[in-house]
Amino acid sequence: IYVECGYSERDAAAEIVRNNLFGLDIDRRAMQLAYFSVMMKARQYDRRFLTRGIRPHIFAIAESNGLDLHTVNYFVGDDEGLKNDFSSLVHDLHDAKEYGSILRISPVNFSALYARLAAVEKEGSFDALAVQSAILPLVQVAKVLSQQYDVVVTNPPYMGSSGMSAKLSDYVKNNYPDSKSDLFAVFIEVCGQMTKQNGYQSMITQHAWM
Repeated sequence: IYVECGYSERDAAAEIVRNNLFGLDIDRRAMQLAYFSVMMKARQYDRRFLTRGIRPHIFAIAESNGLDLHTVNYFVGDDEGLKNDFSSLVHDLHDAKEYGSILRISPVNFSALYARLAAVEKEGSFDALAVQSAILPLVQVAKVLSQQYDVVVTNPPYMGSSGMSAKLSDYVKNNYPDSKSDLFAVFIEVCGQMTKQNGYQSMITQHAWM
């Protein structure tokens, strides 16, 4: 598509990584393998790609448990809007590794959050490093979960309600009552919500949903 619009293959690869690929996994090693794969594919079209500072939007699920209060206060400062938005993310991403990509993220001002992260990054202080390591991953994951996409593709986990932990079972019952009997069915519902109107949803599922 990019080449047909006049981009070189090198520039097309950079634009795809910047703008068109987003991924999440609850398993950090799976995330690392996907990240590596995308970087190597981009390098196939641009031998200097690894030196251009372009990073894929591929992340391991991060959770807000155990956030350092000093780091949070340093990040939000006296901005009430920032405080409210970040408090909302902290609430939504509590125990996030238990729920993964089925998490529901309340609407927040991501532009303001990223603007503050950019400002903090320029400071280069110890507190700024703490923000980059603890808060940036939360914002990145929440942003990916809150967006809608032209194409959503996944191989969802298969787990009946009897195999779920108490936390996961309660979360699924409260948030996905129509598909609570199996996690793969929950993911069908979630991915449908993440897909734009007239977009494409592709999943490997059991036949039981029929």
